[in-house]
Amino acid sequence: MQITLDHDHWNVDAPLTMEQVLTDVSERAHARARIITKLQLDQRMITDRDLDPVFLAESVTQFTQLTAVSQAMSDLIGAAEESVKKYAATLRAEGTALLSPLRFGPWPLSALDAWLGRLADYLEFAASASSTMPAGNGVSPMASWVQQLVEARAAKDVVRMADLLEYEILPRLDIR
Repeated sequence: MQITLDHDHWNVDAPLTMEQVLTDVSERAHARARIITKLQLDQRMITDRDLDPVFLAESVTQFTQLTAVSQAMSDLIGAAEESVKKYAATLRAEGTALLSPLRFGPWPLSALDAWLGRLADYLEFAASASSTMPAGNGVSPMASWVQQLVEARAAKDVVRMADLLEYEILPRLDIR
């Protein structure tokens, strides 16, 4: 089987499985800080839905050509920047809506928990994108405030939760 990853070409003659070959291709892309964005096996486009145990166990000897295209992680993050800004704005609006009930009741603890889950997703992405974000973006400091919010949540200290949310976390969602 002939394998192409961007501009690199090599052959695989050993009786390997698709899983072994795809792992190798992925590791080569990862070593160059790139992510595989397109896979074509002979004339068939491969998506994540195709990567099931049966397909991954198939021998590569029955195929002729695997073509993989990758993109730099920084390019993917840059392309997602507008969506990330919209997500941050949505988080800010949802968090702002939690403030009044936190201050005056009834306490929206289940809604706060769901919001914290979405905020965790945002912070995870922001942390992985930190190499493309400007210095002083506030993501790491925000994580420490979120930890304090989680601690206040565990203690059911709604005044502290509202203060952390209003004065520390929500203003930092405007940074991106």
